Amino acid sequence: MTVDTVSYLNSIASSSSSSTASSSMGKDDFLQILVAQLESQDPFNTVDESEMISQLTQFSSLEQLTNMNDTLTSMVQMLNVQSAMGAVDYIGKSVMASGYTLSKSGSSVSDVSYTLDSDVSALTAKIYDADGTLVRSVDMGAQSAGDHTFEWDGLDADGASVEDGQYSIAFAATDSSGNEVGVSTMISGTVTGVSVESGAVMLTLADGRQVALSDVHSVTNPDA
Repeated sequence: MTVDTVSYLNSIASSSSSSTASSSMGKDDFLQILVAQLESQDPFNTVDESEMISQLTQFSSLEQLTNMNDTLTSMVQMLNVQSAMGAVDYIGKSVMASGYTLSKSGSSVSDVSYTLDSDVSALTAKIYDADGTLVRSVDMGAQSAGDHTFEWDGLDADGASVEDGQYSIAFAATDSSGNEVGVSTMISGTVTGVSVESGAVMLTLADGRQVALSDVHSVTNPDA
């Protein structure tokens, strides 16, 4: 049985235009373009039907993927909202999370906990301001493997007090053979707020620092 391809596509395009508002305009545009191409084709050099079917199949797959992506995006947004609502329970509690930020406010300076994977013969801590400029480099010498705490006095390399604000710290450690040793850093504080930023649930600490909910390792109740 012979099928009039132009009439068939016209009926599909007509049906698409009268579908619900959820239908994609991209689909309608695609069908209209196909119809226009078929109507204006050279009778002696017609469109390859197998190629046309292949294009339709590819478009259908693309549309399904697009719809799936939209659905997944909506699901992620919903999960973020649910996570943020659950994170509200963290307010007022102390958290320990992966992080490398320092906060200075007047004479109050936050500290950073760090863990050495093995014994080191040399350890250096470098502190940077919000613009990435090196503020202070501290030679900490040899230290044993395990957990330690770095306490900054809030002074720069010249011994002057730095401006209040957020700073970051980076450690560089080597063993007796000159090999690099891994250093992981943690920050802690009392949660005072919750927000969603770029799809991530963030906890704001009392000193203004922020940590991602996914980076939290432990939660404690300060009143316990």
